Amino acid sequence: MKRKSLYGVTALSLGVILAACGDEEAGNDNTPNDNDPANNNNVANNDADNNAEANADDDAEETDYPENDIDIIVPYSAGGGGDTVARIISDELSDELGVSINVINQEGAGGEIGISEMANADSDGYTLGVFGYPDNLVLENTADTDFDFDSFEYLAAFDDVPHALFASPSAEFETMDELTEYAEENPGELTFGESGALGLLKILAYEDEAGVDVSAVNYEGGGDLINDLLGDHIDVASSSITSAPEITDAGGTPLGYAAEERVEMFDDYPTHLEQDYDLEMGVSRVLVAPDGVPDDVVNALSDALDTIGESEDFAQQFEEANLPYRYMGHEEVNDYLENANETLQPIIDENEDDFGGE
Repeated sequence: MKRKSLYGVTALSLGVILAACGDEEAGNDNTPNDNDPANNNNVANNDADNNAEANADDDAEETDYPENDIDIIVPYSAGGGGDTVARIISDELSDELGVSINVINQEGAGGEIGISEMANADSDGYTLGVFGYPDNLVLENTADTDFDFDSFEYLAAFDDVPHALFASPSAEFETMDELTEYAEENPGELTFGESGALGLLKILAYEDEAGVDVSAVNYEGGGDLINDLLGDHIDVASSSITSAPEITDAGGTPLGYAAEERVEMFDDYPTHLEQDYDLEMGVSRVLVAPDGVPDDVVNALSDALDTIGESEDFAQQFEEANLPYRYMGHEEVNDYLENANETLQPIIDENEDDFGGE
């Protein structure tokens, strides 16, 4: 796209007229006399007016929000990473705002049902949502959704979780190369489970990278996905690396995760990149409100989120849940998402035909 620039230079000439009167009478001197009581009264009145305006501005910035309980919609089933993040947020934000906050799971269609519910809720600040970006971006580009990226006010983000591929306990492969070799020998037979748009995009990207054909299976939530992987109902799960401890404890294998180098929290597991697979994808859970929420509500929520976001106790809860913590406030998260969209859009476009109406 070509950008047009218009540069205009305007020169403004000022004529300065100097009038000098050497023998000016005192009666023509219009300089205010500070000792004149009338002038002092004018100053006092002006100060009072200014203070009244300042107080009016302060009153305008104050808000009674929230006066009622708040709902947070999660478009995934209970037990997954998105659900965990929402419940950590709800507990802390409830204490900060002084109202009850209820987490409501509305899973289905790879997150589309719950995200749609968020987008179409009243823009009054009493219905919020937590989902894993870029699920919303992928869905709007690959399904007939009634929402798009601009349907939301993005309030904050809380984690930065690399996506991973996991093998089931009975799988005959333990590395990415062994996975690819098996897929080449058994085209279309390997079942890859996913519970969201990003999980499916990861599977499609792997097929392109490795030049193989596998079968994708959709789940309504991360908990169901991992349960079926550990029960050997599917061969591979496309999910976040945070599931690694649970999966390894049950005999499954992390095949690789998306990071330029190993994350300290998951240092025992290999990355895709160190195995020469370029599959750099991750998820960041964001808290959103429907587009159009009033500014005073956005400000109240942002202030409260910044307070809890800077809390060591809050961050510790993410660490204990094996979630790599990264807090971004209102302005920062919007800048981050704008840049992320520019990176992911070409990947989505390249794989759009493979989504099959997802």
